[in-house]
Amino acid sequence: MTTNGRIAALVLAGLAAAGGIFLQSTGSNGGGLFVLAALVVIGTLFERRYRGSKAAPHGRGLGQWQATGEREVDHETGTILDVWYDPVSGERRYVPTGEIPR
Repeated sequence: MTTNGRIAALVLAGLAAAGGIFLQSTGSNGGGLFVLAALVVIGTLFERRYRGSKAAPHGRGLGQWQATGEREVDHETGTILDVWYDPVSGERRYVPTGEIPR
């Protein structure tokens, strides 16, 4: 999800929470809106961690990335991507095939 998409999702969650508060204050049941807001926030915050990045692995702890042997297809570009895994953080990254992580 893009940065703007994340912002839009969090704004939607805020509006749902505000609607829930309004409904609760009028005596109605706004619990469903609170649940919706919580699910959107949780999904938005954790989506990035589990989906990973398409950038080549780099940064702190160089050399900790391990190839998993898995391959994925980027459906937007048609590029074949190798999956790399960092056993320390649990992060997965998707790197174009043949590219060597730095």
